[in-house]
Amino acid sequence: MHYSKSKAIENALALLICLAILLVFSRHIHAGWNTALPRVSNVSDSWYYIQDGRKIEVSLPASISLDPGEDLTLYCDGLTQENALQVLTTRGAVYRLKILLGDQVLYQYDDASFPRNEQMASKVNCTATLPNHFSGETVSFTYTDSADGVYDIAKVYVGTSDAVVFYHCSRDAFTLITVFIMAVLGVLTVCISLYLRYMHVSEKRFGDIACFLLFCVFWFLTDSSLAQMISGSSPVIRYISFYAFMMLAVPMLHFIQNTENMKNCHIIDIIIYFFYGNAILQSFLNYFDLFDFVDMLFLTHILLFAGIVVLMTLLIGAYRKNGDKELYTILVSFGVLAGGGVLSLISYWLFEISSYEVFFELGIVVFIILLIRVLIVTMVQNLKFKTESIVYQRLAKEDQLTGMKNRRAFDEMLTKIEENITSYRNLFLVFMDLNCLKKVNDTLGHHVGDELIIAAAQCVEKAFGPYGSCFRIGGDEFCAIMPDIALSEQQLSEMLDKEIRLYNHTCTKYQISIARGISNLRDSAGNLKTVSDWKQEADMKMYQNKGWIKRIE
Repeated sequence: MHYSKSKAIENALALLICLAILLVFSRHIHAGWNTALPRVSNVSDSWYYIQDGRKIEVSLPASISLDPGEDLTLYCDGLTQENALQVLTTRGAVYRLKILLGDQVLYQYDDASFPRNEQMASKVNCTATLPNHFSGETVSFTYTDSADGVYDIAKVYVGTSDAVVFYHCSRDAFTLITVFIMAVLGVLTVCISLYLRYMHVSEKRFGDIACFLLFCVFWFLTDSSLAQMISGSSPVIRYISFYAFMMLAVPMLHFIQNTENMKNCHIIDIIIYFFYGNAILQSFLNYFDLFDFVDMLFLTHILLFAGIVVLMTLLIGAYRKNGDKELYTILVSFGVLAGGGVLSLISYWLFEISSYEVFFELGIVVFIILLIRVLIVTMVQNLKFKTESIVYQRLAKEDQLTGMKNRRAFDEMLTKIEENITSYRNLFLVFMDLNCLKKVNDTLGHHVGDELIIAAAQCVEKAFGPYGSCFRIGGDEFCAIMPDIALSEQQLSEMLDKEIRLYNHTCTKYQISIARGISNLRDSAGNLKTVSDWKQEADMKMYQNKGWIKRIE
């Protein structure tokens, strides 16, 4: 069955609207934070550098050209004593920025513990706190390592520590919103997965999506400039980011494996092993100082690209073969994810854009929304089928007249008891027979007989239901099985007589009488009987009781 083109267009437009709302919302937060919350000040003027003995004034941001390999030192005289204990923040890690107050080093970029490439360094927030004794002295910013001598200097901001944190939060608003959406979707998929497990519905793919979202949240958060600033560019944060990225594809490969028409694609196992092997190989090479993680990043990118190509090929082949609607949506979802990933790789390697992950973030959000949508549809269908199966099974084991379990349910329980017979300390079996039912049917009609059967069933349920299972095993025959109860046969019989007396007292039109036979699975010495002997004893006692009742009558 082929997917409706009009429906596909409608879904695409709905997703575009969601993305537009996301973009507008992130922009609104950026603007709102800059107005409603503590603000930073842009230190754009009062900057200069010395070249050939001349003082050259600049206004930030600026692009300054020097001789190739020459360092740039910018001086600022625009800060005052009021800025003491405030924080300076800017971007400049790509030029190994050093911030000084006279000879005092306030900040120096250092990636010796975890080297970064240019794209990663461009996202690092360089922050320095002005000392409490600051009284407006000249602050200098030294930039180095520009191969062509061109320095693209970012704006410098100053403000309280809270204002600086809020400023960087606003700059990372899109990532934070995306992470929040992923976290919400992750909680949703976990809840659905647990519910399906509770309902005994086999659907592992919600768990795969939850795991994928967990990796995404870790990756996006630890890769953000805000997390690096808060952690002081801790190498631990970078390690988490790299490992989350290296293992990102594994849950989705398992997702494909757990899709009905893809379960026999053993090549997916090979791809999964490659991702595990890639993480292990890079770990060893880094541990023995042969390569840094950043130098091996291309291996993960190649593996991701190859994995996407293989998966898309497999999905297209499976869809052409089966024409399944669910498979089509999964194919479109992975196509969106692949498009976002390819755009991110192009932005990263060809254009060296620091915000390369935005394309991938958008792709992931759309990808997950599409997958969850199709899985929820599948889940509803599975739950409907499961519910119908449960209802059919219950009806097959339920007596239609009384609502009690029927003979089939009784036989199944006897089979289970026989399989686990040694686990019971004691187990009472009560066979019961409604007296005079045939006479009532012949003289007063079957509708009266049915009323007596229902009344007898209610008495049996009230007497023995709280202690075990009750069954209607024939026209006028009932049974109860009660495991491990501390009651005697006489007490059990008295419990039934009590309910019969209560019924006969409240309903004087038709009186009921029930013969019963009670047997324990263990004899007086504690030895187990066979199930056959156990049943025979209860049956014999019931007929003895029935004969005694007739003699009394």
